[in-house]
This record gives sequence, structure tokens and C-alpha cells, in this order.
Amino acid sequence: MAGAIASYAYLHARVSVLAEQLLPAGRLEALIVAPPGQDTDLLQSAGVALTGERDFDRPAVLEQRLIDALVRDFTVLARALSGVPRELLIYWARRYELGNLKAIIRGKTSEQPVEKIRDNLLDIGLFATLPVEDLLRTDDAAELLRLLEATPYGDIARQARRIFEQQQDVFALDAAMDRRYMAGLSVMALDAADRRTLRPLVGAILDRFNLVWLMRYRLAYNLTPAEAYFLLIPGGYRLRGAELQALAQLGSFEDMLANLPAPLADELAHASCINTVDRLLEMQIGAVAESILRHTAFNLARAFAYLVLRERDLLQLHAVLKGRHLQMKPDAIRLSLWAPLAALDTAMTAAAPSGTAAG
Repeated sequence: MAGAIASYAYLHARVSVLAEQLLPAGRLEALIVAPPGQDTDLLQSAGVALTGERDFDRPAVLEQRLIDALVRDFTVLARALSGVPRELLIYWARRYELGNLKAIIRGKTSEQPVEKIRDNLLDIGLFATLPVEDLLRTDDAAELLRLLEATPYGDIARQARRIFEQQQDVFALDAAMDRRYMAGLSVMALDAADRRTLRPLVGAILDRFNLVWLMRYRLAYNLTPAEAYFLLIPGGYRLRGAELQALAQLGSFEDMLANLPAPLADELAHASCINTVDRLLEMQIGAVAESILRHTAFNLARAFAYLVLRERDLLQLHAVLKGRHLQMKPDAIRLSLWAPLAALDTAMTAAAPSGTAAG
């Protein structure tokens, strides 16, 4: 324990300060119902920087402002780390750059003008490594992926290029890139103590990725069991290789739910669609992150948990502010946040015995 305190004392202090920005119960609802002009203080308390031009009324600028807030947090925490722990934090931040890369590839394959593609990219500050202008000058996706092989995304690019050359399919390319990125997250060479505290959270993230995408691959995209299983990630927490192989053999949503291992089967028993499964697993990730943040100390997992919760909060803020910009009614904004769960609640209420409240 003394070694952990020495290694992570400064990080622990920075996480504790940043955690004050996390949305407390009721803050999101207060923003949903706040009269025009009275939302600035609520946003500033969440660490979202605004200008006098009310940036949050402009969707593209709003998204960048929220990313700026997240990048600031990543920067503060990365400075408190070194070695492999710092590499893990930076690797997690680069998911947003991977999103930029996908946007460039989609733009290239659909022959969008370069300026339009550039306008869709997010600025991730010091974490950016892509040679964006060089990528925008490429003629096609194959050339773009070859160029990427000399960047930190070289491993992802090499696998993605092989898939794309075989299938010429942007969906397959996206899936290959996601798979390689998530696989990289699962094999970071952390010490035993960091692996132990991080495993429940990283495992929950991988479980969500694997189950949701397995359902999509099999039920929406009609991939074969072997094709679907190949695109999954080893290293889950409650869904290991044997369970995933067995689930991949099944051909219906109901059969997959019925054959999940306990207690996952109980947690998802009332889900009626893949989106509800996704939302419930997202909430489970949040619960794991909150437990780590509140009940552990002096470890890397606490910083990672904070970033997971911070991203969740900023995504919810984005949905609320977008709804306000579109002049949606408060109930409609709430539904946009919780639509899959609203459907689940309706289903559970209908299934409850007469006179019994569904929980």
C-alpha cells in the first residue's frame, strides 16, 4: 500500500478535485428545465467553458467545447502519470482520434469534399497524432490505410487494410478498427496491482462491446457464427471465450438472452432490443466506475473510472443542450436520454402482476 500511495498520491489528489465536476443527482434535470439564459452557471459548474456568444446554441461548436473539457481532464491526469499507466490514459483518449479517422475514411469513400470532411473532425489537442492533411490528400481508403502504417495506429491500419482489400466494405473496415483498438486496451502491460483494480471496469467495457456487437453481427448483419466470433475481443470479465462462442451459435435475440451466464442473464432479462441491452450494460459500466471512484484510493483505476463517468456526463449534457437548441419539450429531452429504458420500464410495468409496481 505504501508503494501505491507514493506512486499515485498526486494522481489521487487530482482525481478528487476533478470529481467535483461530475454531475450530482438532479443537476441534469435542473438543466433540462432551466429557463433560457439561466443555464450558464450549471454548465460552468460542470467544467464546460463557454463564451459570450453562447457556443452551446451552435451544435458543432458545442460538441467541440465538450471535447475540450474532456481533453483538459485527460491532460491534467496524464501529467500526473508516467510509463505504462500514462500510455493507457493516452490510449483511451485516442478513441476520439479513431473517430476522426473513421470520419475521414467515410468521407473519402463517399467522395465528400475535403472541407466538409475537415469540418466533421474533432480537435483533441495534444493527444492528436494523425497526419490529417496528408490523409485528406489521399485518393482512396487503401492509400490512406497504407499511410497510417507509419503512425501510432500502424497495427490497427495493417489489420484494417487486409480486411478492406478482401471485402471493400466500410462496415467491415470500421469493425476491424474497433476490434483492434479494443484488443489493445485489454493487453496493456500494467503491473499486477493496477490490473487487479482495473479489471472489473475494463472487463465491463469489453463485455458491453462483445455482447452488443455479437448481437448486431448475428441478428442485424447476418454474419455467420464464425465471422461474428472472430470480430470479438478476448479478455472480458463476465463473458469469456467459451460463453461468447456458445452465444454466437444462437440465431435469435431471445435465445441469446436466455443463455447468458448469471447474474448477467438476470440483469438483462427484461431487455426487448439490442439498444436496451446496450443501455443497461452502459449503466453497469457506470456503476462499476462509481464504486471504484468512491471506494478505492491511490490507484490508476480511480482515474480511469473518473474519465468514464466524465464522458458519460458530457454526453448527457450534449443531448440536453442539443434538445434545448431544437426547442424540444422537457419530456422529449428526457426521453432522448433514456428512450431504451423508457421502453423497458413500460414492458416491465405491463408484465407486473396486478397491483404490483414494477421495479
